[in-house]
Amino acid sequence: MDILAYQGRVASAPAISQALQRALLSWDGLLEWLPVGIYTCDVDGYLVQYNRRAAELWGRSPTVGDRQYRLCGAPKAFAADGKPLSPAEAPMTELLKTGRPIRDRELIVERPDGTRITILANLDPLFDGVGELVGGVNCFQDISERKAAEERLRACEEWYLGLLEALPAAIYTTDAGGRITFFNQAAVDLSGRRPTLGSDEWCVSWRLLSPNGKPLRHEDCPMAMALKTGKPIRGAEKIAERPDGTRVPILPFPTPLRDGAGALTGAVNMLVDITERKQAEGQKTQLLRELAHRVNNTFAVILAITQQSLRTSPSPAAFAETFTARLQALAHAHNLLLAQDWGGADLAELAKGQVGPFRPDTGERLKIEGPKVMLAPAEVIALGAVLHELATNACKYGALSVPGGTVELSWDLVRKRNVDHVRLIWAERDGPPVKRPCNNGLGSRIIQRGLPNARINWRFAPQGVVCRIDLALERRNAASGVSSRDGKVSAPTGAAPVERRLD
Repeated sequence: MDILAYQGRVASAPAISQALQRALLSWDGLLEWLPVGIYTCDVDGYLVQYNRRAAELWGRSPTVGDRQYRLCGAPKAFAADGKPLSPAEAPMTELLKTGRPIRDRELIVERPDGTRITILANLDPLFDGVGELVGGVNCFQDISERKAAEERLRACEEWYLGLLEALPAAIYTTDAGGRITFFNQAAVDLSGRRPTLGSDEWCVSWRLLSPNGKPLRHEDCPMAMALKTGKPIRGAEKIAERPDGTRVPILPFPTPLRDGAGALTGAVNMLVDITERKQAEGQKTQLLRELAHRVNNTFAVILAITQQSLRTSPSPAAFAETFTARLQALAHAHNLLLAQDWGGADLAELAKGQVGPFRPDTGERLKIEGPKVMLAPAEVIALGAVLHELATNACKYGALSVPGGTVELSWDLVRKRNVDHVRLIWAERDGPPVKRPCNNGLGSRIIQRGLPNARINWRFAPQGVVCRIDLALERRNAASGVSSRDGKVSAPTGAAPVERRLD
C-alpha cells in the first residue's frame, strides 16, 4: 500500500514549532556528508527536511513543505517479510504516537522505478525545551548487500546441511562445550535414538563401550577427548549400544573446529558402522581355519595314497604310474570344488569324473544312478579317491577286467535321527573269482581318515565285490538346502532317483 496515500491532519508550514526549527538550524550542512539517509518529520508526520543520501535511497527528491509527503519519502514501504505497510504501521507513526525510540527496524522501500532495497531504520523523537514532542528523526541505511550475503550464507548452510543429511555416515556436531548442535538421520539410525539439541553432550549414542565390552563414560568418549585436547582422534574403535540393547561396532572420527583466529568453536564427528568389516574379519578367520582343515584332510588323503602306492607297487615305474593316476583323481575332485567356489560338488558328477576314464567300450556295463546329492568338500575329496580305487580295481582285477562283467554304482538318501545319510553301493557282477584281501585297501584307509563319520562294508561274494558306504552328511537346512554350519548345499531328502549313464 502506498504510504503516501495516508490521509490525516494537514498542517501548514507556520505550524512547525519554533523548537523544531531551532533543532534543524544546528545541522549546518553536516548531515549532507553523512553516508546514511536522514530525514525529519513534524509532530503530524509531514516531511520537514532530509539529506542527499536519503534522496538517493528513495530514488527521488520530495519537495519539503509539500503536504503529500508524510512519514517517509519513498513511494511505497514494506515490512521485512514483504508485507505492504499501511501508514498506521509505519515506524514514524509508531514513534510519533509513543515518543519512544525505535532501533534496528528492517524495512523494504520501493523506488519510483520499481526497484526495492532493504533498509535498517533507527528513529528518535524530538522534544522542545519543556519536553513536548515536536517531531521525529529517522536515520536509515541500505543493507541490501548485507541481506543478500545473509541469504547466500543461509542457502549455503542449507546446502551443506542437506549434504550432511544425505550422507550415509552418521555425522553430528557440538559446540565448544560438547553440547550437540546438529545430527543427521544416519546418526539417529545408528544410535537408535534422537538426541536433544543443546542438551545432550559429547555423543549421540545411548551408551558407549570399549572393544572389550567395558562401559565407557560419555565424558571420556573420543569426541570429549578431541574437544579437551584440541586434536583429532583416529582409530579409536568403540561399541555403541542402542536403547533396545543392540550393539554396533563403530569407528569414530572426531575433529575439533576453529574460527579464523584459531579459537575452538566446536567439533564434528563421523561415526562409521564397521559391523560388516568385523563380520568379514570373523569370516576371514573362519575361512583360514576351514582352509587349514581342508588342507589337512587333503594331506591325509595324499599320505594314504602315497603309503598304499608304495606298498602295492612292484617297481618305481609302477609306483609312478599308480601314484600319478591317484593324484589326477584327487585333482579332478579339487576342480569340481573350485567350479562351485568350494561350496561342494554333485555326487553324480564326481562319480562320472572318477569312474569315466575306466569305462568299457560298451556303456551298458557300467551304470551310475541315484538322486541329486551335493557333497561337502571333505566328502568330495574322500569319496573321489574311494571311487577311483574301486574303478581301478574293477578294471584291473574285477568285473571290468573280463568281457561280460558289469558294475553298478547307485545311492539313495535316508534320514536317521534328523541327519541325512547317503548310502552308496558299488556292485560288481560276472567278474573273475573273488578273493578277500589280507589287508584293508586304500578305500578303507581314506574313509577312516577323511570321513570318520562314514561306515564302509565289504562283501566278497563269488559273483563279485560289493562295497557299501554309509555316509552321514553334514546337517543342513531342510527348507533352503543350505548347511547351517558351513553353507554347503544338499539335495532334499526323498528326491526322485535319476539314472545317469556314462556315454
